[in-house]
Amino acid sequence: MKKPRIICHMSATIDGRIDPAALKEISAKGDYETLGNQLGGNAWICGRVTMQQHFAEGDPFTPAENSSHAGPQAPYVAAKSNSYAIAVDTKGTLGWTKADLDGDHLICVLSEQTTKEYLDYLRNRGISYLVCGKDSVDLPAALEQLVEHFGIRTLLLEGGGHINGALLRAGLVNEISLLLQPAIDGRSGIATVFDGISADAAEHDNFRAVRLRLQSVERQSNDALWLRYEVVN
Repeated sequence: MKKPRIICHMSATIDGRIDPAALKEISAKGDYETLGNQLGGNAWICGRVTMQQHFAEGDPFTPAENSSHAGPQAPYVAAKSNSYAIAVDTKGTLGWTKADLDGDHLICVLSEQTTKEYLDYLRNRGISYLVCGKDSVDLPAALEQLVEHFGIRTLLLEGGGHINGALLRAGLVNEISLLLQPAIDGRSGIATVFDGISADAAEHDNFRAVRLRLQSVERQSNDALWLRYEVVN
């Protein structure tokens, strides 16, 4: 399988919480973006919830009641770019008004559960898409197509805990880049860097923690630590 190098690049309090409102109060402005640029990625990816909260524009897409599922579809490459923003949106609900996010061409990764109407909606806006997986997004297949059709070499994973956890448990993450902020959140129910694995599923799968090998530590101006770990497969 051809896949990009995946670096999970996140900012969090020392207890792993990633609430943007809380982090904004303690983070040094621009540090997260500056460090991310040093990682050399030519694309970044987030899940639906993160995209809806911070990047999607306009109202969520609502298909007509009689809309049919898209089913299997060929990749749609609306444009090629030096950089890409990738939204994982299983059923096709994110609203978009343009085909790029701050100059990064937008690619939507969908499942066959999305509607043909939503695919028309994306094409009309010049947005590329991949349909991978019948009931949920097939992430390994999507990564392979991102390499084949868009030439993505290094992908920054900047999602919420669920998509980060899904890619990590699938053995698809190569590196962790964590900007550890000098603060404690402590609230229950707040999203964390990696999340979404139920206790029952973990027991059934004979769960083991993913091992990491430390590559570097850098102290930042606000006493945050930039930690880089290689994932040990």
